Amino acid sequence: MITFPAVQHPRRYVWDFWYVFDAAAGQYHVFYLSAETALVPLGQHHFATWLGHAMTPDFSHIDWGDGRRDRVLIPPTDHWAEAALWSGDVIRVGNGYLWFFTGRRRHQDDGMTQAIGMAYCPDLTSDRWQVTALGISPGHSYQPKTVPGDSTVHAWRDPFLFRDQGQIYMLVAAKVTDAPLGRSGAVGLLKLKNNDFSQSQWDYLDPLVQPERFSEIEVPQLYQTAQGQYELVFSCWAKHDSEAAIAPAGGLQGFSGPHWTTLSPSPYTLLAEGSGLYACRVIPEMGGEIVGFDGQRGGIRRSGIKTGWQGVNRDFSDCWFKGI
Repeated sequence: MITFPAVQHPRRYVWDFWYVFDAAAGQYHVFYLSAETALVPLGQHHFATWLGHAMTPDFSHIDWGDGRRDRVLIPPTDHWAEAALWSGDVIRVGNGYLWFFTGRRRHQDDGMTQAIGMAYCPDLTSDRWQVTALGISPGHSYQPKTVPGDSTVHAWRDPFLFRDQGQIYMLVAAKVTDAPLGRSGAVGLLKLKNNDFSQSQWDYLDPLVQPERFSEIEVPQLYQTAQGQYELVFSCWAKHDSEAAIAPAGGLQGFSGPHWTTLSPSPYTLLAEGSGLYACRVIPEMGGEIVGFDGQRGGIRRSGIKTGWQGVNRDFSDCWFKGI
């Protein structure tokens, strides 16, 4: 197997990323979290996050730009997401692009309460996104804030959008209220009313998976095998897995099923934490290769492992954003 080096940012420490593929140009538009490298040893980089935009043809060579794209999404000073921003998802709609991101309210609860925000851009050449006032907070059976004594903070982050039979859904890394302490990690599910992003009203559905095993489940994504099997993947550190003593793998894990609504309750490990990669993405355009960030040094690194998986329906070209 070929060993790939991590592609480092010349100015910043980079971790979680997501992307939009431009098939005509053969380019991936990569969106990522970054912070000053000096903050990493102090564990403070999560609280001083910038959201950047880079481009790459293959995740082996990344054009980080000249600095103007280091920070492309900045909420207004009076916006609810006044604390650091976290991972998201960018989708193409009929008249541009929508960016769903994780935001936090600095002065609410313990400062870690999260919500999902949305920004708009007419094209990807812009260095700045228009941040809307939208804030999707947890409802239904999802924890609204950090629970005292839990081993990890509140979770309502890492959105991932897809379609099934025309309907638009969103996956969210979440926690549920009806699980034991330290085992509340789940994948939340939302459904967009009337498939209208301009109204952006969402119905809260029951969790897609609620294994009562993980303190947190991060960066959920949905894929399909060539045979039509569905694969829901997520990341979790072994230390947040209540059964790590039995199977201390951590890393990129998944649930399989004949349909995304009928997934097995038992997770499997796709790429263990020992690989050094975390918050991985499966890249269908590269044979389903697993790509993640280097957990030791930061930066984006290919694994060389190709799953052969395909993407689910993420075509939103019939949807138009008219503003909120």
